[in-house]
This record gives sequence, C-alpha cells and structure tokens, in this order.
Amino acid sequence: MNAIVQALIRPNDRVIALIGAGGKTSLMFLLANELQQRGEKIITTTTTRIRHPLPEQSARILLDEETDIGQQLEQLLTTTGHVTIAAGRLPDEKLAGLAGNRLQKISARSQADRLFIEADGARGLSLKAPGEHEPVVPDMTDCCIAVIGLDSINKPLTEENVFRPGQISLLTGLQPGEVITPGTVARLITHPRGLFKGCPDKATRIVFLNKTDIAGGRTRAAQIIHATAGAAGQLPDALVAGSVRENTCLPMFITRR
Repeated sequence: MNAIVQALIRPNDRVIALIGAGGKTSLMFLLANELQQRGEKIITTTTTRIRHPLPEQSARILLDEETDIGQQLEQLLTTTGHVTIAAGRLPDEKLAGLAGNRLQKISARSQADRLFIEADGARGLSLKAPGEHEPVVPDMTDCCIAVIGLDSINKPLTEENVFRPGQISLLTGLQPGEVITPGTVARLITHPRGLFKGCPDKATRIVFLNKTDIAGGRTRAAQIIHATAGAAGQLPDALVAGSVRENTCLPMFITRR
C-alpha cells in the first residue's frame, strides 16, 4: 500500500476532509488516485472552491447544477472509478463548492467507497489560521487532514507568506513581522480555534507536514513534531511528515491512535 495512504487513511474512513494550507488539493488528488488504482470508487469535491483539476488528477468532472446527477455519478464511478463533483465553474478557472447538506445527500445515495472534500482555502500559501466561517467541514466527516507547508518555517508573519496572519498572531502570540518557528506551528495545531476548528468530535485529526523534500524540510518536520508533543491544548491523533511532490512519507510521526 502507498505509504502516504497508509499513514493518513484508516480502512473505515469514508469521508475525509482536507483543511489547512500548503498542498491540500495536490494531496487530495494523490490520495484519490492511489485508492482508485486499488479498485475503490472515489468522489473528490469541495465545500469552498478548488482549481480546475488537471486530467491526470481527475479525468471526469460532474457539475451538480440543476439536474439530479445520481444516476450519471454512479455510471461514471463504475466506468472510471474517480469523479470530481462541483456546483459549477467559476470565472477564475476554479470549481465552485457544494453545500454540506447537498454532500450529505450525495454521500448517502452513492456507492462510492471514499468521499474526499477540500474544506478550506489558503490562496496557495503554506500556512493559515481559519477565519470565522472556516473551515467548512461537514458533520459526516470521519477524518480531518490538516496540511502545513514546511516552507512557511523561518519566514516572517506577513500576508505575503501566510493566509490570515492577524489570526495566526492572535492564536499563537507571534507578532506581525516576527519569524514563524516550529513552536508557532505547534500552537496553531493544538489551539482550540486553530487548524482543527470546526472538525467534528468523532473525526480523527491528522496533521500532514508537507514538503520534506525542500532543504531542511526533515529537520523542520522533526522540530514541529517535538514542539507539538510538548504543547498545551489538544494533541491531534497523529502528525505525519512527507512530500506530496515526491509521493513519499517518512517514518517520522507521533500518534495517539
């Protein structure tokens, strides 16, 4: 089994929400395609908005606009194994998200083995704190995967480097312009209004530290893991380090499973 899939997804996790920043969309399609190649039927979607997937990420896109897509969805799942569903196309080359109650109906009626939901937006940046109405995680979610880009470490807390720097400052105590440290990220992970804000109590909480392939990436991941283990607040169920770009997962994680 693929190492990233094995580290992040349990056999009984049917609805998986991806939140945070630093590679959510790429990770979602990597997981979806790895599981599809194992013979599973996969739906990928969003409750916010996502970039239009490349053909190698998702060859079939189904728009849930006016007609009932149920029969067409099941046919496509049978023939292709992986379908991306969206509410419509946006002018900026992105796909619009679906409301949680609509996803609930689709999930209940579909024979899909997994439903992956990108439930957060970050403007392509590598670190974020959720806003008042973020993330948009459906109650039916079994697993929340919070993504963090390791290239955010050692950068100043500015709008150019992170999404919602003011909120990160409020939650972590780091002042605007100060350098982001592994401790900053650890506080964001464990704070009750931090990365896992809005995650259902029943859902497993997994942190994926992405971009271990960058210079110093492994060291940064180890430092974040160490800092999180000793941080106040709620520990996630696991922290996992790896690289979506290289499709690798390191034997470097802590877990409460």
